[in-house]
Amino acid sequence: MNKFYRLTAPILKIYAAVILIAAAIFSQPWFAIIPILLMVVTLFLWWRPISTSLNLLADFFSFFSIAILITPVTGPVFALLLSLPVLVLVTRDMETASEAIHYRKTGYPRYFTRLGFTLPLIAIMALIIGTALDNLSMILSSTMAILYLGILITHAFLIIPPKPIETSPVHQRILAGDNAKILINLTSKTKSGGLLFLKSPYEWLKLDPLPLPMKKIWLSFEISLSPPLSGPSVIKLEGYALDRWGLTQTRFEFEPLRLHVIPRARYASWLAKRYITETRAGSLPLISNVGTIRPLYGLRSGIEYYGSQLYQPGDSLKNIDWKHSIRYDRLITKEFSEFRGQPAVLLVNLAVNDANEADKQVYQIIVAALSLAREQIPTSLAAYDQEEVKLITPTLQPRMLVAQALEITDRIVTIGKSVKYLKSADVKRLRANINRLQFVEDEPAKVLSGILKIEYTNLKSRAQVNPASKALSMISSSTGKQSSVVVVSPLNHDAEAIMFGAINYENKGNRLIVL
Repeated sequence: MNKFYRLTAPILKIYAAVILIAAAIFSQPWFAIIPILLMVVTLFLWWRPISTSLNLLADFFSFFSIAILITPVTGPVFALLLSLPVLVLVTRDMETASEAIHYRKTGYPRYFTRLGFTLPLIAIMALIIGTALDNLSMILSSTMAILYLGILITHAFLIIPPKPIETSPVHQRILAGDNAKILINLTSKTKSGGLLFLKSPYEWLKLDPLPLPMKKIWLSFEISLSPPLSGPSVIKLEGYALDRWGLTQTRFEFEPLRLHVIPRARYASWLAKRYITETRAGSLPLISNVGTIRPLYGLRSGIEYYGSQLYQPGDSLKNIDWKHSIRYDRLITKEFSEFRGQPAVLLVNLAVNDANEADKQVYQIIVAALSLAREQIPTSLAAYDQEEVKLITPTLQPRMLVAQALEITDRIVTIGKSVKYLKSADVKRLRANINRLQFVEDEPAKVLSGILKIEYTNLKSRAQVNPASKALSMISSSTGKQSSVVVVSPLNHDAEAIMFGAINYENKGNRLIVL
């Protein structure tokens, strides 16, 4: 059909221009300007197209103009026959304009697009005006336009089924909050062309590419998603199928995806329990585990017994585990570990706003503890909620750190959605602005400096009574040495306290890292 339009469109454009010139010649002088203007507009839009919609309207009005203006020469019936070829141009213009048409949100399964409303409305208005003026040419041409559009609309409803695509749901397991991209394949039930629009009802689910041209049987699109813990298991998408002329739309729903969302807390707990099990002191199944960890951590020396491994050339003979060597009839040596690097403190906020945040917080607490444990960093644990400090531990062995982190996750409390926290003030920037204004002598700067000092004092007083500040103070007094602080917090009630704590720790040469 596209090849047909490529061959006939130039001929029909020239044909319309010739008919309009003839109408201008045979029309009365005061009407001659109308066909001339239409001819100029038609040829100009053909030479330099501005928009597909404007080109469509120009050809649609040319159909009416030829039938009306040529009537004094040929009569109304023959004038209508002369204008009919222009409907081929109008059809081509509709197919071109449909590529830029968007669907209309509606609750009806079958409906009209904006183009499907506009063109029939123009034809109906022309019929009403022609009847009022008793103009037979306008009546005939508008009636023909209404019949032609009605046939196209009826045909569009027939060739596009109520559900124009088929798909088999993809089953996907995913961790809550993780990002994933899934390719969905569709089978089109129609080859008539048109566009397929898909709408995502969830902010965390994006679709690409859109729209999809329905010229092929096999279609595909990509889903990008990051599901929350409370997300649905069956993903339903809303689709709108537009016909090739852009006159009608068909609304439907389908299920391309079924999710099994794994809570981050459950996954992190499984990781922690596995780590604790596999690092149990003296457990021979650790032999395979040590082989993968040794290149990273160098577990060849130290004072803390870690596990056992098969003897390798170069191992010290004094570390041979003779008891297990006799039992398994092969040489087995003991593995030792030692603390390495600067000590750290894992500071945990146990107060969250909702279940999704609690799930994320449990995951971050356990993963942070596992990361510190696997790096063999001596770490103490401190935890607090919105009311008080709940826990301060001494420096823990890696295995004990993970076990304590797993235990503390059971004490997470939900504040509730009724408590809302705005974005916290930037304390560092606030202090920098106060320091800059001290060197300005004019009165407005002094007033502004006073306001900023009041804000800073208020923030500082609130931070000092926060449980996070108390926990940081207790950490400093208990450790008594330089250490890094890893903060796991959603920064709700403790945001100002963490900011002031970061400044104080940095001034002492320590680091405070917020996850």
